[in-house]
Amino acid sequence: MKRKPLPLLQKTLLGLLILILGIMFADLLLRLLFDISLEIGLLILPFVGIGFISLLVFFRKKKLFIGVLLAILSGLVLIYSNLTKDGFFGGSLIKSSEYAIRVTPHSYWIVKHYNFAERVIARKKSDIFFDPDSKTGYDRGYTIQISKETADSLYIEINSDRRQLDSLKKRGLWEKK
Repeated sequence: MKRKPLPLLQKTLLGLLILILGIMFADLLLRLLFDISLEIGLLILPFVGIGFISLLVFFRKKKLFIGVLLAILSGLVLIYSNLTKDGFFGGSLIKSSEYAIRVTPHSYWIVKHYNFAERVIARKKSDIFFDPDSKTGYDRGYTIQISKETADSLYIEINSDRRQLDSLKKRGLWEKK
């Protein structure tokens, strides 16, 4: 029995679905290996839309339906891992620098933004931002300034409830912790 080739719409939808899944998987690998995260938040809505349209278009062919359903489920797992990759945190840009800070109750990290990605430059476990009276567990009334930056470290000034100076060692591309 001869198979009929897929129509152009089905090929396009399937190609877009595979492309978006590939980008999400690349983000997962970059995050695991190099602590680099792609800015893929905008891909979530097109992925869901294309996925559901694909389900309607491929509904008549059982094998394609199952394949698209598996692709959508794996995409939803990748979306969930992207949204929960760092837990719940607060963040803000650091004035007059190219960095941002991400704060949790018991740690913080400095992030450098690129066009379509961000990279964790330094990470430190510390209770500097911990606030037991806050619903989120960390103090939101802080400002950060970079006092000095060298090739291998950052010196920052933290203005929160208590004024504090801190230093962080920058991480290389292959260093994870």
